[in-house]
Amino acid sequence: MELHTWSLYASAVVLLCLTPGPNSLLAVTNGLRFGVGKTLFSTLGCAAGLTLLIGASLSGLGLILAASEMAFYVIKWLGACYLIYLGISLIRTRGAFADVRKEGRPAAPPSGIYLFAQGLWIVVMNPKAVIFFAAFLPQFYVPEHGLLPQFLAMAGTFVGIEVVVEILLAAFASRLAVLVTSGTGMRMFNRATGGVFVLAGAYLLTLERPR
Repeated sequence: MELHTWSLYASAVVLLCLTPGPNSLLAVTNGLRFGVGKTLFSTLGCAAGLTLLIGASLSGLGLILAASEMAFYVIKWLGACYLIYLGISLIRTRGAFADVRKEGRPAAPPSGIYLFAQGLWIVVMNPKAVIFFAAFLPQFYVPEHGLLPQFLAMAGTFVGIEVVVEILLAAFASRLAVLVTSGTGMRMFNRATGGVFVLAGAYLLTLERPR
């Protein structure tokens, strides 16, 4: 990938990563509830999902998925159901894990494997992401330059920028944790973010496959 092409690509990726979406919302939610350290696991899951989608799109699988009605609707329903499940789980959560411990009820943050799978699932099971990559990446792909070098450049750039943005969001959210450390404050936050996840899932259910 030539330098000017990469510069255009990187600039577009920065804008895309700064656009609010399920990935950034997950980073903020986990950052506030569990801290930056734990959020790294869900961030790495998102990174793995983005790498898979970029690889699939460059190899042509993204176009196949975008053109397949069955594949589109399977991904749509799985992704939407998971977002709604995640939202309802947040809404039903009592409060921060620290508050739960204070109240004498044993609790522990989710495992790193669970958080990694959470980030991976949110990215991979988003049909908009599949279609987006299938349409976006070919604009910067030059067949004469080979698949592997361009995959490494595109995936490395996108994933690197996304990881930095999510870590910054998680760090910012963890700083705000002092404002919602009470059980009531955390419950309000959980319900608000949970409601957004439910709405995002409901929105996915309304999507139709592009004709």
